[in-house]
This record gives sequence, structure tokens and C-alpha cells, in this order.
Amino acid sequence: MERHSEQDKVRLEESDLPVIEPVEYGEIRYFRMARRYFGRLLYTTGVFWVDGLLFDSGPPNISREFARLSRELAIRLSVTTHHHEDHVGNHATLRRMGIPLFAHSTAIPRLAHPPERLHLYRRLAWGTPEAALAQPLGPEIATRQLRFQVIHTPGHAEDHVALFEPNRGWLFTGDLYLGPYLRYLRADEDVYALMDSLRRLLTLDFREIYCQHRGQVEDGRRMLARKLAFLEELAGRVLALHQEGFSEAAIAGKLFSGDRFWRFFTGGHFSRRNFVRAFLKKKAA
Repeated sequence: MERHSEQDKVRLEESDLPVIEPVEYGEIRYFRMARRYFGRLLYTTGVFWVDGLLFDSGPPNISREFARLSRELAIRLSVTTHHHEDHVGNHATLRRMGIPLFAHSTAIPRLAHPPERLHLYRRLAWGTPEAALAQPLGPEIATRQLRFQVIHTPGHAEDHVALFEPNRGWLFTGDLYLGPYLRYLRADEDVYALMDSLRRLLTLDFREIYCQHRGQVEDGRRMLARKLAFLEELAGRVLALHQEGFSEAAIAGKLFSGDRFWRFFTGGHFSRRNFVRAFLKKKAA
């Protein structure tokens, strides 16, 4: 049997500690969050803080580290971009601290009654959140120095919102951006609503975008436009192949490389075939 020295044991334990990495973008502070498994970070997410306002609360499996961070920050209120567990995992901690929580009206029952059992990959990556009570967002949310417009941006989730500060030119996009070229789609995403939300954001006079998973995105307007163009082109190709009589599986095979691992690991919740299904839903309606 392999034996470890005390020094080795400490090294092994530290390799699986959660990570919160601070990054500063002028007035805005970003905290990149993830948990290590076997020494490797598994699916990084993050939260933003500016002028006492916290955007989301990160995944539940870093709750101890988040509690320490929240005591150090001067948090006066928190806004929820959407109800997914990697964004609301520590809402209950904030609530116990007496910090007001705000979310879109359709997110409030989801926060109060989170699912008892998530997909295995979601439990491994982030954990399961506790129930938390939130107040409904109005058309704007204000701090001492800033006023953010609240923009309902469904697609990634029905209750998704983006936050726009017109005087600073900041656009907080939650999970609406993620990247210009998506490799996979969740089974519950509405890709047409997602494209409409991107178009709505592109009408705003913003200079910078802030993504929960990527931090500050350089040349944000061009990146958002590139993502919209990618989805529009992909929609055209999917619908054209469907018109020619190709099946969902055949279309996915023609347009994408293999995704067997992710389909297996997520039980089909994340896959490239979900893109095909999502674009064909409107076609069939």
C-alpha cells in the first residue's frame, strides 16, 4: 500500500482546496472562483463587486471561502443574473448576513425552492445551493454612486438579466456572452430568445462587457456581435440541412466534431446536438 508523509498529505489536501482569485478592473473587482479536483480547477465562474453591489454569489461548494470574502467586502446589496447554481450558491449566506438580494421575478421561486437533486456533473462542479429569499428587481438598481438599468435577457435562462451602467459604459452580461463561438448548448436553453437578447444589448451604448466566467472582455461590442453572427449562421445551416431531409443526428455530425465525452458526462444536458434541436424547435412550431 502506498504511504504518504505528513508533508505529502498537506500537499494533497491543499491541491483540492477551492480557489478565489481576485482581479481588479479599475473600480470593479472580479473574483474568479472554482474548486480543484485532483489538483485541477473544474469549471471556473466568478462574481463582480463595485460600489457595494455584488453580482451573483458563486457556487455553493466554495461556501466557506465565500463567507470569509463576504465579511471582507463592503456588500450592501446583491443582484442575481440568473438562478443557476454556480451563480446563486451562496445567496443563503448573504441572506443570513442581512444583505438584500434582488432577482428577476421568475427567478424568485427558483431561489426559494432549488431542485433537490441536480445532474451529477453539476453537483461535482458546483454543488447544490440552499434555499434563499429574494426581492423582485425593478427597472433599475442603484448604489451610492451608480445606477444600473436592468435588462431582461432570456435565452440562457428564462430569468436571465443583464445590468447596464450608461454613465460608465459598463455592461454586465451574466452568462449571455460566455464566448463568441459556443461549443455546446444546454438542453434547456432557448437559442432564439438568446439571439434576441444579444440584439437588444447591441443597441446599447456600452464600452466594456463583464462576463461572469471570463471577467472583462476586451472589444466587448465586437465579441457580442460575433457571437450573434455565429448563431445566425449556424441557424441557417441547421435549417437548410433539415429542409434537405437530414436527421438531427446527421445534421450534428455534419456541423460539429464529436462530443461523446460531454454528452456522457452531463447525461446529454450539454451537447452539440442540443444546438440542432434548439434551432428546429421554432421550425416545428
